[in-house]
Amino acid sequence: MHRLLSILLLTTIFLPAWKPASAQGNSELIVPFYSESLRITYNPSLLLPDKPAINDRALSQYFHALSQTDYSPLLRSLSQSKKVFQLNDWLYYQLMRKVLDELYASRSGVEKELACWFLLSQAGYDTRLAYLGEEAFVYVYSQDAVFEAPVIEDKGRQFVNLTNIRTAGGQQRALYLLNFQPSAQGNAFSFQLNKLPLLRPREVPVKVRFLYRGQWNELEVKADQTIRQYMAEYPLIDEAQYLDVPFSPTLSASLLPQLRHLLKDKSEWEKAELLAAFTRSSFAYKEDKEYFGYSKPMVAEEVFLYPFSDCEDRSALYVQLCQEFLGLPMIVLAYPDHLTVAIALPQTKSGFVRYKSKAYYICDPTGPANSAVVGEIPEGYENTPFDIIKEYK
Repeated sequence: MHRLLSILLLTTIFLPAWKPASAQGNSELIVPFYSESLRITYNPSLLLPDKPAINDRALSQYFHALSQTDYSPLLRSLSQSKKVFQLNDWLYYQLMRKVLDELYASRSGVEKELACWFLLSQAGYDTRLAYLGEEAFVYVYSQDAVFEAPVIEDKGRQFVNLTNIRTAGGQQRALYLLNFQPSAQGNAFSFQLNKLPLLRPREVPVKVRFLYRGQWNELEVKADQTIRQYMAEYPLIDEAQYLDVPFSPTLSASLLPQLRHLLKDKSEWEKAELLAAFTRSSFAYKEDKEYFGYSKPMVAEEVFLYPFSDCEDRSALYVQLCQEFLGLPMIVLAYPDHLTVAIALPQTKSGFVRYKSKAYYICDPTGPANSAVVGEIPEGYENTPFDIIKEYK
C-alpha cells in the first residue's frame, strides 16, 4: 500500500485560543447500547465550538485543545461501563462510538472521528490519525488478525482502520498520516472475545429436532438474541477466535441439562456420535455467501439464532459441546473450503489423524444430515491436504 506521509514543518505547535474548561457542571445522557440503556456523564466543554481544518497543524492543535477540556468525566464513565459490563476492547469502542453519535449528533462526521481518536488515545491505546480531503480516519495498534479492514504499518506496528473497518472491505487508499502520535508506546487494541459481555439477555425460544439411532429427539431451548445483535456488528477476525466463545447463561441453562440427560451412561464414542448427530441435523445448512451475501463466521450460540449455518458455525458449536461433555483432546482441521473437528477418542479402529503422537478421529459436525457416524474423513476430502488451526489439550 502506498502511504503519503505528510511532514510537520513547524517545530512549535501553537494552540488556538480555546481555554481550559471552567467549573461548569457535568451533564448526562442516556445511550442505548444493545439490550442496555446506559447513563453516561460528560462535560460539555469537550464539544469544541469549531471544526478544524484538515491539515497537520490544525489537527495537532485540535488534539491539544481537546486535552485542555474536562474530558475526564466521559472517559471515566466509559471506563466504568467497560468494567461493569465486562466489555472487550471492540465493544468498548462500540460504546464510545454510540456515545459520540449522541453527543455529536448535530456535528460533522470528522469531528466524531477526532473525538474518538482523542478518547482512545487518552484511554491508553496507541493510535494514529490519517486524513484525505475532508475526511479523517482513526487507526489503532492491534496484534490481532483482522480481515477486510484497511491496515497500515508504522514503526513496526500494525494499525487497523476503525473508521472503515466494516465498510471499506479492506480497500486500501493512499492517505496522509498525521505526524503526531499521542501515545506512541500505548497499549494494543484487542478484538478477542474470550468471554461474553454481561449485557441483559433477550431470550428467544428455539426448537431443535435431530435423529439419533432411529429415534427423533426434540429439544426446546432459549438463546440470547443480544449476542446476535452485537456479533452482527463485529469485524471479521481469525476463524479460530470464534471457536472459543462460550454459550450464554441463557442457552447453557436450557440446552446443557437436556443433552446431559441424553448422554447419560454413554461411552465416549457414543457421546461424540450423539453430539455430531445434533449439530448435523438440528439446523438447516446454507453457506454464508448464499445467505448473507458475505462471509459471516458465527460463534456457537448464533447457530440457534439464524435459520441457516455452515461448517465454521457448526464446528464452533461442536467444540463447545465436546468441551462440556467429553473433555478429550481435540484439533480443528481446516481444508481449503471446509472446517471440521477431530477428537482423541479411544483408538479402536483405523482412519485416524496422527497429531503429536495422539490418534484423532474426525467427527464432522456438518454432515451428512441424519447420520451419527464419526471417525470418517468427510466425503470428497479423503486426499485433500488440511491445516490444523486449533488444538485443545
